Amino acid sequence: MNDDTMPIRDLVIVGRDAPAWLAACVLQSGLGPAGLRITVAELPGIAGAADVYATLPALEPLHTRLRIDEGRLLAATRGSFTLGKHFVDVTGTAPAFFHAYGATGSRIDHTEFLPQWIRARSQGLAVSFEDFSVTAAAAKHGRMLVPDTETEKHGYTDYGYHLPAIPYGAWLKQLALRRGVQCHPAGDFTVTRHENGDVEALVLDGGRQLFGQFFIDATGEDSLLLGAALGVERESWRASFPADRLLVAHAAPLASLPVYADVRAGESGWLSLHPSQACTHVIHAFASDGSDDRTLAQATQLARMDLHAAQVSNRDPGRRQVAWRHNCVALGEAACVFDALHGVDLQAVQLGLVHLLPLFPVDADFRVERDEYNQNLRSAFERIRDFQSAHYVLNRYPGPFWERARLTPVSGDLLRRIGVFRARGELAHYEDETFTIDDWQALLLGHGLVPESWDPAADRSAPGVVQAELHRILGFIRQKVEAQRFHADYLRTACAPPHSPLQTRK
Repeated sequence: MNDDTMPIRDLVIVGRDAPAWLAACVLQSGLGPAGLRITVAELPGIAGAADVYATLPALEPLHTRLRIDEGRLLAATRGSFTLGKHFVDVTGTAPAFFHAYGATGSRIDHTEFLPQWIRARSQGLAVSFEDFSVTAAAAKHGRMLVPDTETEKHGYTDYGYHLPAIPYGAWLKQLALRRGVQCHPAGDFTVTRHENGDVEALVLDGGRQLFGQFFIDATGEDSLLLGAALGVERESWRASFPADRLLVAHAAPLASLPVYADVRAGESGWLSLHPSQACTHVIHAFASDGSDDRTLAQATQLARMDLHAAQVSNRDPGRRQVAWRHNCVALGEAACVFDALHGVDLQAVQLGLVHLLPLFPVDADFRVERDEYNQNLRSAFERIRDFQSAHYVLNRYPGPFWERARLTPVSGDLLRRIGVFRARGELAHYEDETFTIDDWQALLLGHGLVPESWDPAADRSAPGVVQAELHRILGFIRQKVEAQRFHADYLRTACAPPHSPLQTRK
């Protein structure tokens, strides 16, 4: 049995691709200076040429913390920026909407923008809510918008990335090795355990033993350590999400490189286009009650492009009952598999790391830290699930796939959130939220859920004052967008080819 007072000095990460190496980089940066030795047992990669990480804005500050030069990273990986997602119904039944990574509007007469817009709309305003988003406007015009002092006065703007999975994982691996992380390639592994159930060592390829005091499972949805070896059961979310199959493929790069992802709803599912400098990454989500033989044809029709290297796999959303058991923490899909819609796979890795760093155990007696971590991650994962679930239950798209989606079960928290927003446009924000109030507003309003009333504080503002401010905001947006560079031009100038794939910020 382990000595509970023994300080933890040896950490072993078992996994593959970008999740394992992002974990190695973050933990080496945060805990390496304190004497923690980090070793990666690297399993064969499963990322394909078509796979992409369509990241949320939270990854950029993490890269900054790791001293990764953004321009050199995007040049080396042939990645691109994204200002959000454009949701469109290919049948034309439901209006399109834009989920922008940033705020919409700005405060008017000391009152939040949304109640002022709802009130103005009830008085005849014909301008949509998203038209007051400078981020959405820039994206629609193909312009890259970088946050600056002027836009911050109006309302925050942000961006994510489209990062081709294979080169991004390779970049992170080289960075981790350069900074002192050790690597042991392995085809497979088994586990030896202490009498108390803790993991003692990984036996790599039936021979080499890799001992550690603490272990990270970054093996993906197979959860080979936490799930298979330690027996942590899985809670399925299958009933809440209509798509259980994914087709991933790539197509030629788009001539005019968009600065957003296009998500197209068809009668049998949805398809997203994630443009990068390398190619156009395509994801098609559908239900297995259809014919797989027709899947590629349907995806090609939705994409309106020739698709290459298509691979079809199962998708089974759900989470492990706990993400930390004994001396093992699961990250990313090893802890929770989400619906593919919002590209939160890498965000799940980041969430686990952000919560783990302040709770990383000093010694082998980590019961308090473990319980706190599991509670935090459970809540954070459920918030993401609810955001994704809202897209399905509120959809207005035609077809049997979307009809079933409207009937999927949702949590009590989501039902209350939808009800309060429908009544008066208010949204509670929790500490463990991934998606901001602005994200929720874009989603709910985009699906046609316009509040029936508004915060009475907006009634104190004279109509003339509100009208003038609305015109001022629209004028600012036009002026700001016209001053921005096109996405492709920005990539060429701000993301110069690297002299070395390992160059980082000084």
